Amino acid sequence: MHIVTWNINGLRAIAQKGFADWFISHSPDIIALQEIKAQDADVDHLIKIWSEYYEIYLYPALKKGYSGTALLIKKHLKPNVHFGIEDEKFDCEGRLIWCECADFYLFNGYFPNGKEDLSRVDYKLEFSRKVLKLALLKSKIKPIIITGDLNTAHTEIDLARPKANIKNTGFLPRERAFLDEMISAGLYDAFRVLYPDLVDQYTWWSYRGGAREKNVGWRLDYFFIDERIKNKLKEVKHLTEVHGSDHCPVEIKF
Repeated sequence: MHIVTWNINGLRAIAQKGFADWFISHSPDIIALQEIKAQDADVDHLIKIWSEYYEIYLYPALKKGYSGTALLIKKHLKPNVHFGIEDEKFDCEGRLIWCECADFYLFNGYFPNGKEDLSRVDYKLEFSRKVLKLALLKSKIKPIIITGDLNTAHTEIDLARPKANIKNTGFLPRERAFLDEMISAGLYDAFRVLYPDLVDQYTWWSYRGGAREKNVGWRLDYFFIDERIKNKLKEVKHLTEVHGSDHCPVEIKF
């Protein structure tokens, strides 16, 4: 199984930057997208083209040009796809799309940013815990994977400048503590399973100040897996050579 997660920062924008050529050549079984910033009607022509290769499920925000998630799934997997967590204050932003495949559940989330004034940190953590609760409930049935842009760097080696960001959203102690909760619940950060001490490994870089070229980044995009997936894990890779967004794709193979 080959799955890719990617915060694309706009589906229409990425479509003009070789996205289709990339996914056709790499051919993941599932592509989990965040921050699609598009309604179905906005990308109807793209869906028609891409549907030759994938079943395409968009979960846009009600607000146009904002948030949203999507799944592109190979047709042979015949998934059962679900939208949201049955809570309108989160579902109106299209933040979680999830599917049941024959052998596992996949939860694709665009976890909120806490904002510079920290006004959305509580909202972010409430959403995060609701996703975790749902996933753990489904884990009683099948193995689970939680992926997407979690908008939090877990430890000091997961961002280039930890001391400068200790009071900023994305690295607040209580945000990081939620990732500890995921691990305490029996989930594993798949990248750190394979590379527990590897440094300078990031998935997001600011557009300002040549941050990507200097590798001044944050690791915000994850695959959290349960032990049943962990036992089959082959590879997790940050595809830093793939451009088109301020995030890079992350792939898992198991």
